[in-house]
Amino acid sequence: MALRWLIPDWVIRRLRNVDGLSVQADETGTLLFLSAKGGKRQRFRVRCLSVLSKESAEKQSETPQTGPDHLLLAVPRLAPDTRNILSGSGFSWIESETGVCHLAAPGILVETVLKDPGQSADSDAARAKLIDRSGLIAEVILVSFLGEELRLGTVARQAHVSNALVSRIFSRLSSLKILEQEGAGPYRSWRLRDPGALLELWSTEERRPVRTTSIYVWSRSPAELIGKLPRLHELKVQWAVSGLCAANLYAPTLSTTPDPTIWFDASHPAGEVASLLGGEIVEKGANLQVWQSPANFPLYNLKPQITKGYQQSLAPGSGLLNLVSEPRAYVESSGLPGRALEVAQNLREGILKKHG
Repeated sequence: MALRWLIPDWVIRRLRNVDGLSVQADETGTLLFLSAKGGKRQRFRVRCLSVLSKESAEKQSETPQTGPDHLLLAVPRLAPDTRNILSGSGFSWIESETGVCHLAAPGILVETVLKDPGQSADSDAARAKLIDRSGLIAEVILVSFLGEELRLGTVARQAHVSNALVSRIFSRLSSLKILEQEGAGPYRSWRLRDPGALLELWSTEERRPVRTTSIYVWSRSPAELIGKLPRLHELKVQWAVSGLCAANLYAPTLSTTPDPTIWFDASHPAGEVASLLGGEIVEKGANLQVWQSPANFPLYNLKPQITKGYQQSLAPGSGLLNLVSEPRAYVESSGLPGRALEVAQNLREGILKKHG
């Protein structure tokens, strides 16, 4: 009878592709012994997690590692913030979807990206990623159903997708313990169990803009430029403030207003934005980024805001300012460097508070 490994096969396969790393499993298949270039063997205990949110990583980092075993987390994918928390606390991890590997122990330090030729790219998880149309499902849940009952048909209608797609996404999110199923048959429903994990998963999978256009518009300040953006309504097309600028409008954190980015209807040339605002397309020195992607999915859940009184730095009386939804603003700003992380974290906390 073949030995059944408790450590996933893909973990062993990938680690054996690290040059100079010796990899052995004990006879029970529950422990790994790793050594680098003939150095002392270090014993690792592998813990498999279907998802690891930033909040869970922080709790993990507060628990000191004791005993002879080092902890190696085997996960599908981690967000950049979560990686930073784990590495700062001395934890090791390996990601099945990205191949990112971080090993830290006396005599061992590995930071690399590993490929696994034995992994099929056409897995159910790959086909159920939160990207484009599927990302709309995550967005609708986070915008409209925090703490509420989820039903396939209701979410499908609001996200403008098919019941079959929602079913596939719900199946994956349930297997990851992000959603919890209640009832069965026609009375079946779901509830969002871990909004932080859903935010994190979506932020690691959603597609970035397909096309970016840099524009310079003369303005005394980014705040003044934001005050000009409501003029885009004259074009009779969809648009919305996005990214770090939108996140900072939802959760004011920075002392200076960041340069705006906007999603703009992909069926129209970005040059229309420059012409209307009296600007020009440039290669350097831009103060406005225009993002565009086919099908305009980021523009499905806009939130109009009245700029007057919304934030002191905005031009008073300048009309309605469209913003992407709060969850999407988090997704777009969470991976940015510098103080953008503070803005994203403040926005994240505000979203999670609504869940109760």
